[in-house]
Amino acid sequence: MHESSSLENLPATVMLRNDLDTDRLAADLAELSGSEFWALQRSFEDGAVGEESDVDWKVLSLRAPGGDLTRTDPGGPGRDGFADTPLMAKAPYLRQVLSELGTELRSVRLMALAPGVSVEEHSDTPLGLPYGYVRLHIPLVTNPGAVMVLDGVEQRWQPGTLWYADFERPHSLRNTGERTRIHLVADCATNDSLLSLFPDSFRAQLPASDIAYYRPVLPLTPRELAEFSCGFAVPFSFMEWGEPVVDDQDSDLAAEVIAEGEGLVLRVEGRAPVELLHLGAGEFRLLGWSEERLLRLDLFDENPRVELSTRRGRRRQVVIRQARTLATV
Repeated sequence: MHESSSLENLPATVMLRNDLDTDRLAADLAELSGSEFWALQRSFEDGAVGEESDVDWKVLSLRAPGGDLTRTDPGGPGRDGFADTPLMAKAPYLRQVLSELGTELRSVRLMALAPGVSVEEHSDTPLGLPYGYVRLHIPLVTNPGAVMVLDGVEQRWQPGTLWYADFERPHSLRNTGERTRIHLVADCATNDSLLSLFPDSFRAQLPASDIAYYRPVLPLTPRELAEFSCGFAVPFSFMEWGEPVVDDQDSDLAAEVIAEGEGLVLRVEGRAPVELLHLGAGEFRLLGWSEERLLRLDLFDENPRVELSTRRGRRRQVVIRQARTLATV
């Protein structure tokens, strides 16, 4: 259970646009509807693609890790950055609307909830302004029986609109109608361009210190890649995506940051490797993830160490581990 923040006093849902062209949306959907790549939604767990959904909730991926259209999960830390799948080219209007958001896109999926299907109440975390990315919806097909209940309030979003919702709050879905409910669902990095779409009344209440903004990536030179190579122990909790890091040395896993190609890769025993993206001053986020989870490599004095941190808004947890440098230059 996390502590409350001023963000939780803001509206749970906000309409960002109501001027989308429904005919062009329908034309894009018609191009995609017959695709053979519709498949059940999967989760992303422990650095790998998880199990299929146990309800009839199908996905068609327009953007995914590595541009892999068979990935129906939302993605997470790894070696493959998010990229458009070949299906994005079949949806020119949706691609235009997404480009007008002016921010980095993570996964973009069409999600189809079949008639008679319901999804139990749950919370999506880490997801939302405190973590650095938000989930937006564009309704494409709906019916009066297709309802989302978020924070106790029923929502029936209509085609032609673009919506933000705080999906960290409890929500459930049901489709008691006779027609499949289809939404485009886009996970987007938090930046000023995206926030400019919100109403003035919402932005006026936004506490800047509680928002995890995306910072630009600063590439390293080959010499720097070698200089930042190191070995250390990483708490098990740091590799549990979305969980706060805890200083439990009994759970430590052996880890190395090593230069591979033109970047640095975090390799942890028993876990899939993750590429690191340099944000400046030896601070790194994980490829496929936001600044919810950071490493800071302080290797250039008599006490080389690694700072591992997680955050939710302005609240940070930090664990320090000693490091040994692996530089060969």
